[in-house]
Amino acid sequence: MTTGLLIWYLATSILMAAILFRPVKKFIFVQKVRKAEGKLKRELSEEERQELEKKSVPVTAVIVVTFAFVFNRILIHNYFIAK
Repeated sequence: MTTGLLIWYLATSILMAAILFRPVKKFIFVQKVRKAEGKLKRELSEEERQELEKKSVPVTAVIVVTFAFVFNRILIHNYFIAK
């Protein structure tokens, strides 16, 4: 991979991860809240929701960063290197 292509790969991967972070975090948070409410058979308090939201951040970061880098690697390999 050339230097220019490597910089492009890193920049677009970080940008993609940043763009995807908020919607994926919201999705994971909603799933965690539904699971907890179903398990407890009651609505969660605001404090419990905030705690679940904090717990969803590291999971979201790992998923989004991994996806962005793998997706861009496949994209760059298929369209720029494998010609």
